[in-house]
Amino acid sequence: MEQAPLYSTIKGAGYSVLMFEDHPQFFGNWRAMVKRGSRVYEIVSDSREGWLSLWLHESGKGTKLFETESSKLGQEQELAQISAWLLEVPQ
Repeated sequence: MEQAPLYSTIKGAGYSVLMFEDHPQFFGNWRAMVKRGSRVYEIVSDSREGWLSLWLHESGKGTKLFETESSKLGQEQELAQISAWLLEVPQ
């Protein structure tokens, strides 16, 4: 995942980026921690298994909010999916 378009998508949805890790040596996996208000979320792309997911992290526990098969998605489609999820999360 290219960092600049991802950051733009996240910021466009009203979130701030706390951390981004890209692991191209591990099948192109990456993850980003984002924040809106007091809530922290994690976006995970597991390219090996072919999943893109959004997690809510609260009280030391992660709860999966959304997940989709990503093996057939290009970067633009992943960004559109992430944007839709972030905009759907209740404030």
